[in-house]
Amino acid sequence: MGTYASRSTPTAGAAAAIAARKLRDKARKIAAYLLEVSEDDLEWEPGKFSVKGAPEKSKTIQELVFAAYTNFPQGMEAGFEATHYYDPPNLTFPSGAYICIVDIDKETGGIHVRRFVAIDDCGNIINPMVVQGQVHGGLTQGIAPAMYEELLYDEDGNILNGTLMDYLVPTAVESPRWETGHTCTPSPHHPIGAKGVGESPTVGAPPAIANAIIDALSPYGIKHLDIPITPFKVWKALKEKGVI
Repeated sequence: MGTYASRSTPTAGAAAAIAARKLRDKARKIAAYLLEVSEDDLEWEPGKFSVKGAPEKSKTIQELVFAAYTNFPQGMEAGFEATHYYDPPNLTFPSGAYICIVDIDKETGGIHVRRFVAIDDCGNIINPMVVQGQVHGGLTQGIAPAMYEELLYDEDGNILNGTLMDYLVPTAVESPRWETGHTCTPSPHHPIGAKGVGESPTVGAPPAIANAIIDALSPYGIKHLDIPITPFKVWKALKEKGVI
């Protein structure tokens, strides 16, 4: 089992959110101008502004973007672009808890990740598919330092890894069926309550896997192995303990 808490500043998402709000406010002004009403008399629904109590009087976002270049209020700058540089007042803190179960073949030292459950908290999620992809990719990347990827050098500093057969990059073949879930603690330092998630699984996955392997080996007196924990290291440790 492993837990993590990491600091992050998802500034790109925050900047985009605030820039989008600037565009929404500009679109509202243009809609009020075109519909000849006060801005306070407008209400927003996905895709358009309409007059309160008279939904048939409306302007779509496409019409408003076109008007931003052709028919906008006097004194307003033409165009429909916005830029914002976000300087967060503090860091956000994504967190999570991971549970891993492994099977180990005593004869060969082979390791099989039988089950992996990952629960992340990255605050408010805007695009679940993107977040899920980040988590799956991060978890797969997290297998690498735990079990596969290692740069080996000789005493003269020459690298001994010749191919990706010696430095295995995990793929879907090596990955278990990830079981994922989310809790939500909105960040008070972010305009939409979001936190970073891109690197979070790479923080929690390696110790969860390493802890599971050592837990499986602890009945044989093996309390520690350096990562990446390869089948050869497991086999060697079992042999030294007289298990095989």
